[in-house]
Amino acid sequence: MNQQSEYAVSPDEVLRSALDIGEHLLRNGAEIHRVEDTISRICNAFGAKHVEVFSITSVIIVSMQTPDGSYCQQMRRVYKTTHNLFMVEELNRLSRELCDGTLPLSDLPAAIASVKNKRPYPEWIYYFGAMCATAGFSVFFGGTLWDALGAALVALPITFVDRCAPRFLNQMVLTALNSFCAGALALLLYRLGLGDNIDKIMIGTIMILIPGLALTNAVRDMMIGDILSGMLRLLQSVLLALMIAFGFAAAMFLIGGVL
Repeated sequence: MNQQSEYAVSPDEVLRSALDIGEHLLRNGAEIHRVEDTISRICNAFGAKHVEVFSITSVIIVSMQTPDGSYCQQMRRVYKTTHNLFMVEELNRLSRELCDGTLPLSDLPAAIASVKNKRPYPEWIYYFGAMCATAGFSVFFGGTLWDALGAALVALPITFVDRCAPRFLNQMVLTALNSFCAGALALLLYRLGLGDNIDKIMIGTIMILIPGLALTNAVRDMMIGDILSGMLRLLQSVLLALMIAFGFAAAMFLIGGVL
């Protein structure tokens, strides 16, 4: 228990701050157990007698008993999630600093804003990594070096859309549009002579769109007992995979017959 644990700040502020950390963890792809455990630890560090946390992929509900025996409760709705392990790591650091008293509660909003503005790598690294990944998958599945080059070029607009698309866009629609554009560009490059096997070019680009990390988190949630959250994440992953398939199929059907 840190020096601030006797509620130098109000219980509502403690709960709000714990939910701020939990919400950003959930938004950036942290597993449900981590979200619930982090919120509980923060509340307990500030003097809570009892904490109950319930979280799924889209909502967090917390009830906390204060030292005087009264209860306070807050809920936080999460509308969109992504996967950013750097943010998860930084938020874990902030939660530990809150619990041991090195980070005052009043400084938490500024600390979260600072973390959100951090970039672990230069922007070009994301594009270079996507190009290497698509080229590597293309060769891994039997493609030639020309197929790898074609897949790497297709990765550039995919990464641009992923990095620069407005955050209010529906994730399913965005995935379908991104897949359609990737499929159309792969077909165009192939017809222009860049690549020997269109299927190997496409499979290389598909691999960086597949929600593999989300699927892994879904299985992990179910394995540790968070069945509801795991099933929701599994369903979301399956729907995203269907949108990817739909986008590429639409490109092959509409663009393939024209080129």
